[in-house]
Amino acid sequence: MFSRSCVSRLALLVFLLSACGGTSTPSNPDAGTAGFTFQPSNVSLSDIVANQPMAAAESVTMDCSIVTDPSSPTAACFTSPIEVVKQFDGSTVNLVVVQSLTVAAGTKVSVSGTVPLVIVSLSDITWAGQLLANSSVSADQIGPGGAVSGSTDLGLGAGPAASSTAAVGAGGGSYCGRGGPGGGATTVTASYGNLAIRPLVGGSAGGAGATNAGSGGGAVQLVAQGTLTISAGGVITVGGAGGGFGGVASDQNSSAGGSGGAILLEALTVTVAGTLAANGGGGGGDYTKPAGADATADANPAPGAAGGTEEGAGGAGGAGATTDGSAGSVSTGLNAGAGGGGVGRILINSKTGSAAITGTISPATTTLCAVQLTVRPLTEGP
Repeated sequence: MFSRSCVSRLALLVFLLSACGGTSTPSNPDAGTAGFTFQPSNVSLSDIVANQPMAAAESVTMDCSIVTDPSSPTAACFTSPIEVVKQFDGSTVNLVVVQSLTVAAGTKVSVSGTVPLVIVSLSDITWAGQLLANSSVSADQIGPGGAVSGSTDLGLGAGPAASSTAAVGAGGGSYCGRGGPGGGATTVTASYGNLAIRPLVGGSAGGAGATNAGSGGGAVQLVAQGTLTISAGGVITVGGAGGGFGGVASDQNSSAGGSGGAILLEALTVTVAGTLAANGGGGGGDYTKPAGADATADANPAPGAAGGTEEGAGGAGGAGATTDGSAGSVSTGLNAGAGGGGVGRILINSKTGSAAITGTISPATTTLCAVQLTVRPLTEGP
């Protein structure tokens, strides 16, 4: 039992601590995690926390664009800022932190640029519109972080170039699926990356021939501390671009399709009633026909270009359960068709490791190119 003098001394101690702030309200226990109960992949919690004060509740109801860049990105879609941050391997991504995010049905969010894009919501994401992060010859777009044909960095799975001395077409770009070989060739590029999509990286360009090949698809990551919903009619596409046609002279072979890119979704609860697509582009063919087709936002393979007077036909891009691109064909004329691009990667991380999926996912979830895992614990780094 305490004596009266002890009680008096304890009362004095409590008073002094109170006067010095010792009994003040504790700081926010979530201040170091921005409220997250799991570790988002590829971006640090410290970067998320640093952007938390500027995060706004975002509602996108009109078509808009985002352009990623290693130094000066722009995001017309949001009032929340877009920032340049580093992944664990030192590579650059652009990060947007929002309080919440709703994208209305029929709205197109077009994303292009040189580095991948990560959007983090401190609560929920509901995506009913289209997120167009694909590379496209027809729309002259390069998805965020997709490898560009004709550049110095063609990606880790860049397709083999066409021969300049024989009738051998270019090979398609690889990612999770391998690009198809060019006509007259057997060489293909190996797959790269991992199931966890760490680091976040885009698709690879196809091999070049007489013209530029298809560029690789972009890479996007959506993270929500609460629920992440891709509504019916909602679309996220990171497809590869189609390859160009051959020339009119001998050894001017066709160019190949680019591989699909990467889609990473992370939340406690994930629902996909719309479409996720990371398909490869079609290979190029004869100069008298259109080029290989860009990958589309469905489970259908992008057709290779038709053969004709001088070139063989191009191979189709990978899609659905067919993860590899198809081979180009040999022509009875001067040149060979090019291979189609392989599929990219799709990962859905949730608390249970099982999302509610009623929509379309391509590549198919029966392959190792579209998988589901659990969110990562806070004790792990990005």
